[in-house]
Amino acid sequence: MYEYSRGVFYYETDRMGVVHHSNFIRWLEEARNSYFNDVNLAYVETESFGVMSPVTDIKMKFKHFAKFGDNFTVHLKMTQYTGVRFRMAYTVVNQNGEELLEAESAHAFIGENLRPVSLARAIPERHELMQRLMETPGPELGMKLGIR
Repeated sequence: MYEYSRGVFYYETDRMGVVHHSNFIRWLEEARNSYFNDVNLAYVETESFGVMSPVTDIKMKFKHFAKFGDNFTVHLKMTQYTGVRFRMAYTVVNQNGEELLEAESAHAFIGENLRPVSLARAIPERHELMQRLMETPGPELGMKLGIR
């Protein structure tokens, strides 16, 4: 399982002094981007081939609030990969190990015409890496490949 950590920024809080719920989706995206960067599948590189991966569905269950001064860690893993779609599961915890959020996101690969594309046909080497992530999730794959 991959981990992404940082502190809560003041601007992420609302009038009640807690993190506004809209920021949790940003945290998931930060973690997902960091994950794909660390396993040599950076979005920016995938997009240079004309392939994008928008969010098609997201589910979030809020469990506990976070506030300025807290630190959080997003635990994430890819739970499904079909060649055209993938799913990610997330758990966000604070510095005390309290669970803040459970979430899941679904994504599709699309071309510049905004139509679905098969990653296997569009970028075969990235398709192979995605398949290997399902077998060996997270940084372990990066270590096997000599990445970071």
